[in-house]
Amino acid sequence: MDMREFAGSSFITVESLRAGPREEVVVSVAPGKYDKPVATFKSGDQLTLNKTNVRTLIKAYGEDSRDWVGCSIELSIGPTKYDGDQIESVVVKPISPPKPLAARTPVPKPPPPKNDMNDDAAAF
Repeated sequence: MDMREFAGSSFITVESLRAGPREEVVVSVAPGKYDKPVATFKSGDQLTLNKTNVRTLIKAYGEDSRDWVGCSIELSIGPTKYDGDQIESVVVKPISPPKPLAARTPVPKPPPPKNDMNDDAAAF
């Protein structure tokens, strides 16, 4: 019997990658705490995605996180800027080939902001 479902998930941290990088396959991405998405992997482990990692995955697989599902990525320790300082962080590197633009799920663009200026002002 596969006992992983009973072990619960754990979050991948810098400390968990000290032994070296690891490869994971994305199975889902959902909103997490602190306005950051959380990627869940085939292993059951999870990673809170910082802005740098989100930009990396968008460049490779598209703006819709559903397009990231099934993609292999490498997780390793790398530098990241935080509050103006360089710190160690978990960084992602795409392994699966980038998705062609035509194969990506289109993400609707937000409507332009409304102009609060009233052009119907009465003439004096």
